[in-house]
Amino acid sequence: MENSTAASGQAQGFMGNLEQAGQQRQAAAGQLGQIIRLLQTAEVDGEAASGALELSEEIKTLCQAQARLEQGVFRVLVLGDLKRGKSTLLNALLGEQLLPADVTPCTALLTVLKYGTEKQVTVHFNDGQSSESLDFDTFKQRYTISPDEAKRLEEESELAFPNVSHAVVEHPLELLKQGIEIIDTPGLNDTEARNQKVLEFVQSCHAILFVLSATQPCTLDERRYLQNYLREQGLGLFFLINGWDRIKDGLVDSENEAELKAAEDRLRQVFQTNLTDYCGEDGCEVDGEDIYSRRVFEVSALQALRRRVKDADATLEGTGIGEFLAELGRYLTQDRAQVELKRAGVVAGQVQRRVEKAIARRIPLLGSDTSRLKQKITELEGEFEQLEAIRRQCGKLVRETGTPEADKAGQSFKDFVLKLEATFESDFVASQPSLDFVQFLQKDNRQKFYQDFRRAFERYIRDRFAAWEFTAKQDLRRSISKLNQQLDEQAAAYADVLEVMDQKLLGDRFYAAGKTYQEDKARIWVDLLGDIFGETPDGLNRTINAFNSFWRGVFASVLSSVLISAVGYVLLVLFTGGTGVLLNIFTFLVAGTGIVGLQAEVVRQMFLRSTKKEFAKMLPRIAEEQGPKVQAAVQDCFDSYERTLGDRIKTDISSRRAELNNLVRQKEAREVDKERETLRLKQLEVDVLKAVKQLAV
Repeated sequence: MENSTAASGQAQGFMGNLEQAGQQRQAAAGQLGQIIRLLQTAEVDGEAASGALELSEEIKTLCQAQARLEQGVFRVLVLGDLKRGKSTLLNALLGEQLLPADVTPCTALLTVLKYGTEKQVTVHFNDGQSSESLDFDTFKQRYTISPDEAKRLEEESELAFPNVSHAVVEHPLELLKQGIEIIDTPGLNDTEARNQKVLEFVQSCHAILFVLSATQPCTLDERRYLQNYLREQGLGLFFLINGWDRIKDGLVDSENEAELKAAEDRLRQVFQTNLTDYCGEDGCEVDGEDIYSRRVFEVSALQALRRRVKDADATLEGTGIGEFLAELGRYLTQDRAQVELKRAGVVAGQVQRRVEKAIARRIPLLGSDTSRLKQKITELEGEFEQLEAIRRQCGKLVRETGTPEADKAGQSFKDFVLKLEATFESDFVASQPSLDFVQFLQKDNRQKFYQDFRRAFERYIRDRFAAWEFTAKQDLRRSISKLNQQLDEQAAAYADVLEVMDQKLLGDRFYAAGKTYQEDKARIWVDLLGDIFGETPDGLNRTINAFNSFWRGVFASVLSSVLISAVGYVLLVLFTGGTGVLLNIFTFLVAGTGIVGLQAEVVRQMFLRSTKKEFAKMLPRIAEEQGPKVQAAVQDCFDSYERTLGDRIKTDISSRRAELNNLVRQKEAREVDKERETLRLKQLEVDVLKAVKQLAV
C-alpha cells in the first residue's frame, strides 16, 4: 500500500511526464520542420542551378511525420458496461464532476473530452445536419432523459438520440492541457451501429481503459466484447476493477480481515483467468516479461472523486488511482511517445541518406559534357525498363496472392454459415445462457421475453461471425507472410539493378569530397528500398490484423444485413406465425399446473428447435448473398495494396529519371557553375545531417 506522499507524487509525476513528453514531441516536430525547410529551399535553389534533386516525396513524408508530432495528444478510449462507474472514474481523473454520473449510459453520447480555453460542447450529427455548439447546462438538459425512459430504450434496442454521432467537450482542465484526449463511450449493451462508431476511434487511440466491477466480475457481455472486438488490436489495454472497496459490503462480517482477504483472492483469480490473454501482444508477456500487474488495477473511483472534489491535490492513497496513473503515464510517455519519436528519427534518417546519395550522384556529373551525359542516360534505359518490369512483377505477385485469398475467404464464409445449423443450440446457449423462458409463460412479461430473445439471437449471430472473422484473419496473415517473402526477393532484384545503374552512370569517378566510388560499398542509388517495399506490406498486415475501416465497414454491412433479415424473419415466425400459435396453445394448456420449471424447459426446447429450424431455412440464402461481399472486401484490400505499392515504385522510378533529366535541362539552358554548385550541395548535406543528429539528441 502506498503512503500519501507516494500517491500524491505518482499523480504529480504523471502530469510531469505528460508535459515532458509534449515538449519532446514539439522539439522533434521543430527539427523535422527545419529539415523540411532545408529541402524546400534546396529544391527551389536547384531550379536555378543544376536542377532539383526530386525530393518532393521525402518532403511529403517529413510533413506527415511532423503533423503527427505536432498534434501532440494521447488519445485514451474508455470502455465499460452499464453501471461500472466510468463517469465517476473519469471525473476522479479530471478532478471535477464534469460528466453526469447518475444517468444511465444508454442516454449518453459518445463523448470526446479535449482541451479548450473555454468550456463548451459541440454536438456532431450523422444525418447531414451541421454541428451545434452548446454550453454545458444546455447540453445536459437536452441530452439527458429519465432512467425509466433509458430503460425502455435499452429493452427495445433503440438509441435516445439516433441522429447524433458524438459530442466534443472542451474544457481548460490541466490533465487535458497536457495532451490527454479522453473518449468516453456508452455501455457495451448497445447497437451494432454504435459499436462500429466506437471501433472507428479504437484505431486512433494510444490506450484503452476497460472499466470492470469488483462486485460483478467479468460478465458474459464483457467477455464477449473483449473476445469479439478487442482481441489482437495491438493496443495498450488497461483494466480498472472499480469498487474494490465495496467487496466487504457483501461479507457477513465486514470487519473480518481473513474473510475479506479470502474474498479478494477469489476475485483476483477470476479476473486473472479472464483477463490474462488481453494484457499483452502475446498473452500477458511483453518481451518475455509478465505485465499483468502493469495492466490490471484495483481502484475505488468514488473515493478518489470525493477527495479530489474537495481538494484537487488530495492524496489518492488506498484508491488504486495513483498506481494506475503512474503506469499509464509510463506507458504513454515511454512506450508510445518514444515509439513516435523513434519513428520520426527513422524517417529523418532515411531522408538524410536519400539526400546524401542524391548529392553523391549529382556532384560527379556537374562537370560532364552534356552530350556524354545524355548518352549515359540513354544507356540506362535498359535498367529503367528492368525496374518497370519489377514493378509489374510485384503487381502480379499481389494479384496471384489476393485473388485466391479473396475467393477462399468468400467460400470459407459460405461454408461457415452452412455449418451453423449443426451447433446452433449449444452456441446459442453459450451466447445467452441466462435467457428466462419462464417469462414467456407470463403474459405480463411476454413482451420483455420477446425483446430479450431478440437481443440473444443478435448476440449469437455476432459471436459466431466474430469467431469466423478471427479464423479468417489468421489465414490471411499466413498468406501475406509468404507474399512479403516474395516481395523481399523483388526488392533485392531492384537493388541489384540500381547498382548496375550506379556503375554505368558514375564508374570510378570521384563522387563526393574525399570519397571515391567503391562497388562493394557504395550502392549510392539503393536508397529507401525498405520504405518502398517494406512499409506497405506491413501496412497490409496491419490492415488484416485490425481490419481497417473499409473491411470493418464491409463486414459490418454483411453482419447488419444478416441481423436484419435473419432476426426479423425468425422472430416473425416464432412470435406471430405458426410456431408462435403453437406455443400460445401450449401455454394455455399447461397454465395453472404449477410446474413452472418443467414448463420453462419445454418452452426453451421448443423455442430453440423452432429457431434452429427457421434459421436453417435462411442459411443457404445468407451464404449465397453475403459470401460474395466478403470475397469483394478481401479482394479490395489486395487491389488497394497493389495500387499503393505500384504507385510507390512508379514514383521512385520517375523521380530517378527526373533527377537526371533536370541536370541535363539545366546544362543545356545555361552553364552550371560547378564549384559553386558543389559547395551548395555539400552544405545542404552538412545541414541536413546536423538537423537529423539534433533530432536524435
